[in-house]
Amino acid sequence: MLMVFATALSGAAGQSHKVVRNSPTLEFSYEWPAQAAAIPALDTRFYKEAKKALAEAQANAREDQAAAKEQKRDFNGHFFSMMWTTAGQTPRLLSLISEFGSFEGGAHPNSSYNALLWDRRLGREIAIGDQFLRVSSFAALTGVAYCKALAREQSKRRDGEKLDLPEFNECPKYSDMAIAPVDKDKDGRFDTWSFVASPYVAGPYVEGEYEVELPVTRPLIAALKPAYRASYEAQRQ
Repeated sequence: MLMVFATALSGAAGQSHKVVRNSPTLEFSYEWPAQAAAIPALDTRFYKEAKKALAEAQANAREDQAAAKEQKRDFNGHFFSMMWTTAGQTPRLLSLISEFGSFEGGAHPNSSYNALLWDRRLGREIAIGDQFLRVSSFAALTGVAYCKALAREQSKRRDGEKLDLPEFNECPKYSDMAIAPVDKDKDGRFDTWSFVASPYVAGPYVEGEYEVELPVTRPLIAALKPAYRASYEAQRQ
């Protein structure tokens, strides 16, 4: 039986939703914030995703436990944790970022990040490019600044040296990252773009994730479709 807990969110109307199921073989949790739970279609989507993820995680844990017994090795309990948080919202858009963590008996836990942008008026998830007059505008206007900022952070973590793995010395594809608009000053308009590269995307596992933030600029707002411009505000440069 799936257990669903509703947890009050401080400073927000409604409640967050959390699916929890713990056993000796698996610790499982899947949580999404009140702002997402208040949207029936999104609430149902996350509940279905949690139900599917739980079934798969339970099956994997049982399989690993049986293999450990057969191989006469210790079994280490698995865990699965998915947490969606609100990066910001406007009257039209809800921006969410997820942090996923898991352990399935390997050498180390795994983690990854994702983003979701929900259009309340359309009643569905949209891609970042859907907001722009030209789909390519977002990458064209942010690509150089992002790659420079990432390179600076990589250099700090690597003491100025380059890795022998060329893929980790290059700027990752936008499609491989979690990119979300953020309302940092909580005034109902997005003022920042967050770019999160999960472990193995911009560097090896030991370097962890790379997060880069870029300001919303006037050229970015000008490139948006008119219907989305009110959801953003430019930062002073």
